[in-house]
Formats: sequence, structure tokens, C-alpha cells
Amino acid sequence: MLIAGERLLHSSASVFEIAGAVGYGSESAFSAAFKRTMGESPRAYARGRRA
Repeated sequence: MLIAGERLLHSSASVFEIAGAVGYGSESAFSAAFKRTMGESPRAYARGRRA
């Protein structure tokens, strides 16, 4: 999830693309796991740290 978080912050890849790159078959499965691990959705994580 740390790798995914870095990619969310420092690339223009979509959540779907990042999900596949870190081994998830679907965006929804990745989003659920990301939220469980990091405490917020991937989009909220990226938005909150880019601002």
C-alpha cells in the first residue's frame, strides 16, 4: 500500500492503473484494501496530500 500511495501522489496514473500495477484485479478490491490499510480511500488520500 505504501507503493500505491506513492504512485497516487507522484504520478498521473488512475486508481485503476495503480490497482493493476500493485496486483489487484479490480479497482473496488484495491480501494477497499487501501482504505482498510491507510484509513481513507485512494482518491481522498491523493487529494488530501496534494493540497
